[in-house]
Amino acid sequence: MEKKAISLACRMDSERAIKLTKDIFEFLIKKGEIVHLETRIAPKILPHNGMDLKEMTAENTKFIISAGGDGTVLRVASGLSQRNPPPILGINIGSIGFLDETNERTVFNDLIKILNGEFIIETCSKIAAYIVRESDEIKLNNALNEILIVSSKSSKVLLVSVKINGTYLNRSYLDGIIISTSVGSTAYNLSAGGAIVDPSVDIMELTPINSYARSGLKPIILPISSEIEIQLLRPRLNAKIIIDGQRTFKKIQPNTIIKIRKSNSNSKFIRLSKDLSTNYINRLRKKIIGTVRVPLDDSPESEEEFNSNF
Repeated sequence: MEKKAISLACRMDSERAIKLTKDIFEFLIKKGEIVHLETRIAPKILPHNGMDLKEMTAENTKFIISAGGDGTVLRVASGLSQRNPPPILGINIGSIGFLDETNERTVFNDLIKILNGEFIIETCSKIAAYIVRESDEIKLNNALNEILIVSSKSSKVLLVSVKINGTYLNRSYLDGIIISTSVGSTAYNLSAGGAIVDPSVDIMELTPINSYARSGLKPIILPISSEIEIQLLRPRLNAKIIIDGQRTFKKIQPNTIIKIRKSNSNSKFIRLSKDLSTNYINRLRKKIIGTVRVPLDDSPESEEEFNSNF
């Protein structure tokens, strides 16, 4: 059986990411690994060794290393073969990098662990949007984080009708709607007031953005098997659909129906903790929630009793 390759992709507007990718390439070659380079980075390292992301599958690739941040991970996850993608190892070069597992300081030690088989795999569901036209449905790209539906004019609010599994729920004026996965619950969804959801809970979350007073629409967590249907109702106002911040579909016209369902694809991530729960809670604490150092003896100031006879 032919030996599988390790693939490399990186953020192309970061010299740090490019240099680190070159160093990782040399490290893996010295370890006797076959290395494939994403087409975009190949000219800067080994010009004739390029491979498109869509050609990388679990059949020919052990895993793919993504050097950058969450945006790079999302681009890689979107570009990979959706049928049977290889696992992703994210290296954080940016600020938060919640999806990333390692960083510039620890990556080479972590790669040794991974080459020795000391890792686990996290499998994450995706969702997909469909544009309904008459009796046909046009499928858009899969989303690992979220599908965002917003007004095409920032100063104008959408009027939408929302159905869940075919049952009417609500009609609202709002700036937009986020439909996120549990993975995406810590992204735009969280900023918009949605809940953080552990990725082991397979759900999709609907979160309105700046809904008009008295609309009644609040964040809702639904089973991943649900179907969310959104119809654009406001005349002469188009919408945009933005998938994982990577793909934008403009000029979605009034009366269009958009359906969101679980995709038949998923993404896989390499994790270095002993179990997925520990890994998630640690990343959540370090990168999203943070901690405040409070002295353990921080008791409230004592108060004097006020005794009075009336």
